[in-house]
Amino acid sequence: MYAAILAGGKGKRFWPFSRASRPKQFLDITGEGSMLSVTFDRIAGFIEPERIFLLTIEEQLPLVREELPELPDENIFTEPVGRNTAPSLAVAAAMVRHRGGDEPVLCCPADHLIRNTDTFRRLVLSAGEIASEHDVLITFGITPDRPSTGYGYIEAGSRIDGKGGDIFYEVLKFHEKPDSRRAENYLGSGRFYWNSGIFLWRPSVYISAWERYLPEGQAPLDRISDSLDGKDQTVVVKTEYPRMPSISVDYGILEKANNVLVAPADLGWNDVGSWDALYDVLPEDDSGNIVSGGMELVDSRGNLFFNPGGVTAAVGVEDLIVVVNGNIVLVCKRGQSQRVREVIESLEKKGATDLF
Repeated sequence: MYAAILAGGKGKRFWPFSRASRPKQFLDITGEGSMLSVTFDRIAGFIEPERIFLLTIEEQLPLVREELPELPDENIFTEPVGRNTAPSLAVAAAMVRHRGGDEPVLCCPADHLIRNTDTFRRLVLSAGEIASEHDVLITFGITPDRPSTGYGYIEAGSRIDGKGGDIFYEVLKFHEKPDSRRAENYLGSGRFYWNSGIFLWRPSVYISAWERYLPEGQAPLDRISDSLDGKDQTVVVKTEYPRMPSISVDYGILEKANNVLVAPADLGWNDVGSWDALYDVLPEDDSGNIVSGGMELVDSRGNLFFNPGGVTAAVGVEDLIVVVNGNIVLVCKRGQSQRVREVIESLEKKGATDLF
């Protein structure tokens, strides 16, 4: 088995700690190491490091080398421009195929939290057996524990029994982030799973889907594939990669394909996609506060204070998120942190590039 880690994101929802100079995947948010290094170590526990590929963008390559000095240079693909996940995964499939095999590839974001690592390993290996024997695209669906409106959902159809008792389902449909009423219905039906963004397939199966559903990207992919390990690889990638369609794997392929399976997964998973999500994964005090850094709290409940390098004092406040990074302070109500993007957009319009 091989693995491909997608590590080129900007992490804007974790501003002001996630900045252009060091995005979220390179931060130690949970106290266990950078999210990238934790992801790599999790995968390296059962896939040899020389079989792990990493896809990032050019400006983040020095950070990758800093975090993963053991990763061979030939296992790193630097995108000259961001083109979303579908082309990134196409290149990953091409890199594996270039190594001479058509073995399953586990595809993971660099910045997700997985607590149940033993379950993750077992399920990945079970999915690998399915993918080795069948021409399928497998996505890992998180069993929902609440009617979340923040995730896309996967609707499961017919059941397929894997080896070792693991269960897979044919995917009936992918659903966009729902409103609260629809999310309640999804949860109650027992047939819907959160879309984790973790996938597994053989390179030949993915490239076949790429050819079918995104044919405009086939010629650039072929030219990039032919250049791998060649002297002209850098020039070819700079020329051809921008010609790839800019689209996510969900929209570009999975929502169109009829050979998609979902593996229900109870992984202790969190995409840590916002400050609100971080509140769900860090330990609370007796008043429901989460504090990184020193603290002096009086009559305050249900807050997240993230100020690792300093001291936070609060009096009589509830359900706030306060993040301090140097000369920037973010304050918002819990439940509103997805709107941090609006702050970034406003700063971009003002040209305040030194702040993001």
